[in-house]
Amino acid sequence: MLAIRLSRHGRTKLPFYRVVLTEHTKPVKAGYKEVLGHYDPMKHILEVNVPAIKERMSKGAKLSERVAKLLFQQTKDEFFKTCFVERTRTATTKKEEKK
Repeated sequence: MLAIRLSRHGRTKLPFYRVVLTEHTKPVKAGYKEVLGHYDPMKHILEVNVPAIKERMSKGAKLSERVAKLLFQQTKDEFFKTCFVERTRTATTKKEEKK
């Protein structure tokens, strides 16, 4: 099964991610089939080819949860919201326990 996920590049403390199409069983950096975009977490910049991602998904590729969240934040397209589960925080912090 093909997966669309992030592949980390860059150097220590300066991460840079590529949005890649790869086989889900392969290691992240090994032999991806296509680069669909990139993400810079330091500047919060996501540049992707959205039509190509939708085309690959229609052919059976699955999005990773992080990529789906990033795409939904950027495009606000409900199509990407169906690819991840929105979780609510259930744990309490120490400040909340003291109250």
